[in-house]
Amino acid sequence: MTSTVTVGDFRQEMKVLGLISTGHLLSHFFFLTLPPLFVFIRADLGLSYTELGLMMTLLYGVTAVAQIPAGFLVDRVGARVVLTAGLFLMSACFALVGLSPDMGRALAALGLPFDATFGLMLFWLALAGVGNSVFHPADYAILNSSINPARMGRAFSIHTFFGHLGFALAPATMLFLAALTDWKLALVIAGLIGIATMFAMVSQWNSLHDDALLPNKEKSDTPTMDVETDMPGQTKASPTKEGLALLFSAPMLLFFLFFAALGMTASGVQAFLVVALVGLDVAPLEIAGYALTAYLFASAAGILAGGVIADRTQRHDLTAVIAFVITGAIMLSMTLFNPGAILLCAVMVIAGLCQGIIRPARDMMLRAASPKGSTGKVFGFVSAGIAAGATGAPALFGIIMDANKPAWVFYLLAFFMVIAIFSIVIPKPKHR
Repeated sequence: MTSTVTVGDFRQEMKVLGLISTGHLLSHFFFLTLPPLFVFIRADLGLSYTELGLMMTLLYGVTAVAQIPAGFLVDRVGARVVLTAGLFLMSACFALVGLSPDMGRALAALGLPFDATFGLMLFWLALAGVGNSVFHPADYAILNSSINPARMGRAFSIHTFFGHLGFALAPATMLFLAALTDWKLALVIAGLIGIATMFAMVSQWNSLHDDALLPNKEKSDTPTMDVETDMPGQTKASPTKEGLALLFSAPMLLFFLFFAALGMTASGVQAFLVVALVGLDVAPLEIAGYALTAYLFASAAGILAGGVIADRTQRHDLTAVIAFVITGAIMLSMTLFNPGAILLCAVMVIAGLCQGIIRPARDMMLRAASPKGSTGKVFGFVSAGIAAGATGAPALFGIIMDANKPAWVFYLLAFFMVIAIFSIVIPKPKHR
């Protein structure tokens, strides 16, 4: 009897995890739908590379800023509604980006004195960023309430892995669709796939749970911040004020710093590892490219391995610290000796595995520090930290390389890892 219930629960959890991870895959997939099509868009519309870059900046920027209010909305009305609406909005807007040239021509035929195509594309991308902002706060709220805690680490790792898979699938898929049709119809097809996924998710609403829909008794047993007072005429603070107080508390600011350091590290490696290795004469361009590829594939594998580790230990902080120390030592070693092609790729595999292992440990630490009913806003807040770090770091690394100081790329990567270690070794309250 017990065994049957366990199997049933496991199957239910796998269904939930499959739905949420598919949505996460699409979230990352849509981030990279446009760049592979830039050559076609530029030839068709005559846009400059600056204008094409502005499109991506707008998409990323709106997504980052909107994640915090999206987190509050998740905790207020429930993750199911927010996730479904966000997936539909994001998917529909990318389809509308593909239709923008036709819409621009239609407006021109009505007598509009300028070509509105680029403006329409920016408008739809801004709305797509709003839709994309819901995934981290909504996904983690649903997983947190739908998955057995004993399997939570593996669930988080699979969810993160599917996001990376979305990045990997987007370029080839969009180029394939564009070759079959054209860039406009490729975007429309991608958007329709997202809308179809949204309908599949709606059909499984009863399987999806989240903190905002917890039973009243469970909510009443949840530790909350003390915002009431016995002073006459004073009442309990509003939920928004409570949420802001939580987000700007010392533990959450440290988590924001931790996630920002991870974002800076990831963007620095992805954007500047190759040129720094070449600049230090550690490896020629081709070998440096192989080393980065080895790092990225190992990172994806490390995410899955990290999920297993996270479910077998409560010391997620120790897991992350060890992984950071190993990765930092590898990065610093690049400034000290030339390992050769085979050893270089080998140590980059180790570094990638370590960085992947950190991801589930990261999510489990944040989950433990998040009061029930606040998962959405908390994960939305720290996810904005990832975006902030990933946005700011490349410019700093670029300045370093312009100054012809490639060794400082590795020094800076190690420094970001020290910041991350500092932010997690400080004790934080646990709510779960």
